[in-house]
Amino acid sequence: MLLLKNNIFKTLIQEKDISFLLLGLTLFLLPFSINLSTFTLILSLAFKFVQVFVFDFRVFRTKALKASACIGFVFFAYMILLSILQTGLSHTIDMFGKQFQHWMLLFLVPMLLRERNINTILIKVFFLGLCISICYVFALSYINGNTLDQDSFESIIDIHHTYLSVFLLFIINHVLIKLIKNQNNLSIPQVIVQVAIISGAFWLIYLVDSKVSIILFVVLFIIHVFPELSKENAVKYLLIFLTILAAFYVFNHKLKTSYETALDFRLQIWDASVENIESHPFFGNLHASEKELLNYQHYLNGKYYYLDRDLNSHNQYLSILLKYGVFGFMILSSYCVLLFKNTNPKTGKIVMRETIGFLAIVLLVFYIENVLDRHHGIVFFTVFYNYYLVAVENAEI
Repeated sequence: MLLLKNNIFKTLIQEKDISFLLLGLTLFLLPFSINLSTFTLILSLAFKFVQVFVFDFRVFRTKALKASACIGFVFFAYMILLSILQTGLSHTIDMFGKQFQHWMLLFLVPMLLRERNINTILIKVFFLGLCISICYVFALSYINGNTLDQDSFESIIDIHHTYLSVFLLFIINHVLIKLIKNQNNLSIPQVIVQVAIISGAFWLIYLVDSKVSIILFVVLFIIHVFPELSKENAVKYLLIFLTILAAFYVFNHKLKTSYETALDFRLQIWDASVENIESHPFFGNLHASEKELLNYQHYLNGKYYYLDRDLNSHNQYLSILLKYGVFGFMILSSYCVLLFKNTNPKTGKIVMRETIGFLAIVLLVFYIENVLDRHHGIVFFTVFYNYYLVAVENAEI
């Protein structure tokens, strides 16, 4: 009922924008079920095409969204052409569903988003879905008498702890900047709620042992607090920062796998990735899957213990360079250029800093995982990259 009273929902229902409502449902279901969120996303895209061709809806609501889709389409076309030239048409068709299909979201998702004020509902429904998913895991773990940890989330709702932590950091980034910037204008209950959200999200990240997320929490705190420092609040923020560092120290001592061990594991894989990249630097190598290429390199290097693990690069940058080369990497880098190119005098400071926080989360996690190869990653990135693109554009519709 509360959602139906929201003016944004009233607008969407009045305009019969079913595709956007289904996009919201996709984000609501994203933390809970890959299959359900995939189904609703497909429905959302299908309804969008119906709205465009039958009911004369606009394809893109802003110029920035159109530019984003163009970059995605250029990359997708480049990737398919590259595969055909390297492996042939038949092999490309055979591997389309496994290797290339998910990249279509780069140019399809921008068609689903709307104006800045309408898009704000997406974060709300995503947060609601995340809360319900977490409560569901808590309840089931309690009923079954299981320990609540990263394995609980993987076994119950099939979400890796890295993606869960990224979702939590995303919410922290959204709430933290508003809490810091508007603290003098918020009521005490509002402050309590926002502090509880940030603290609860931090506790969950701590609980699931996400090492990079603890570091990112510190980074977000610095990004959002440093511009607000003054003589009046310096002591308060210093005490909060020291508390975070103390938590980081305790967290480091409870880890089963140290930062050094986790980094060493990845360095071994990155070495194999770099060796593959050096042999095909400009256009990458699509003659085999990423895992097959790395397994062969591990075999050549005598690291046979990696063969059974069937690992990807565990680094989005290296993965792109390995498969699509420098030219493919340059095309995707255009997304960062587009984002900053669309900033203008109307772009608010809060929006800009929240966007920078989002980029910090995504770009750092790209450093340790192939985020865009998984449903949780590619859907999250394509939707919220375009969300912030519209926000910084701040266009008059």
